[in-house]
Amino acid sequence: MYLLKTRFFLLLLLLSNFIMIAQNYTHVDTVVDKYPTSFLTIEDFAKRIEKDFTTDADKVRAAYYWIANHVQYDYESLRTGRNSYPSIKITDYKNQEDFKYKYYKQYASHVLTYKKGVCAGYSQLLFYTCEYLDIEAKVISGNAYTSIDDVGKIPRDTNHAWNAVYFNDKWNLIDATWSTGNEEDKPNHVDFTDVYFDIAPEKLILSHFPKDTKWQLLKVKKSKKDFYNQPNTFSKFLEVNAELDPKIKGIIRAKTNGFITLRFKQIDTTQKYYYAFVRDQYSKPVAIEKDGDTYVAKIPFKGIKKDRLEFCADHKVMVEFRIIPTR
Repeated sequence: MYLLKTRFFLLLLLLSNFIMIAQNYTHVDTVVDKYPTSFLTIEDFAKRIEKDFTTDADKVRAAYYWIANHVQYDYESLRTGRNSYPSIKITDYKNQEDFKYKYYKQYASHVLTYKKGVCAGYSQLLFYTCEYLDIEAKVISGNAYTSIDDVGKIPRDTNHAWNAVYFNDKWNLIDATWSTGNEEDKPNHVDFTDVYFDIAPEKLILSHFPKDTKWQLLKVKKSKKDFYNQPNTFSKFLEVNAELDPKIKGIIRAKTNGFITLRFKQIDTTQKYYYAFVRDQYSKPVAIEKDGDTYVAKIPFKGIKKDRLEFCADHKVMVEFRIIPTR
């Protein structure tokens, strides 16, 4: 009986700690919502955070939350390769490493001032803000899986950057860029999601592959080949806490006039789910059925050409696959 009570007490303690952390982040976000929409320097930004918060976790959350909600993704820079702010000139430096440090610090300052940047800008600004806060952080370069057209294709170059930040006695993975969610045709629109703040490594590896594999933070590392054989997942996939059967890959071979079976180890059954192929004008509802320890969605397939399948929750795309018809 004593052991049972002890275990129950520990469970309550863990649950209360989880709730406290969630409440603290809500409090952090509420405070940061009252911050100015601009800061003169990274140091001023960091000092404001330091004045309002005491724990490293809250400080990092504050920096991340402000950056994700105020820095717009610079689509023009992505297209043209030119930044939307003055060129950076570093003349006083000791060596190449010092030059790189000072260059990216100035770059991060420009991102803060002009509130525009690509992934490197978001990650560098968070890095240098953490430095002022005396919190250890890293900029992680690697690859982001953004289109099902990428399935099976392994690129040579990296195309994305995010952060690892040390707080709560561990390294935590953060992508402020993907948290912003603004769109090219909606320049002042921010569709903020915090699923990429302190995201579990096994979830981030669905879409992010670090150049240095140690930053997967996984006990069993995933190969780049396996990474690019996955389906393409979206933030909605993470929001509904879904987990596909690992046997399901990004390319599915399906019989014409048959069914495509998607099997989930875990999925939110309170949501409404839909599917759509490339030529469908509207998405169609699909039921989730319990099958032993898994959940199954059976999607009718009548196509005779290669296709793309989007699986959606509440009409937002969760995950997509390439479909190859067979007879």
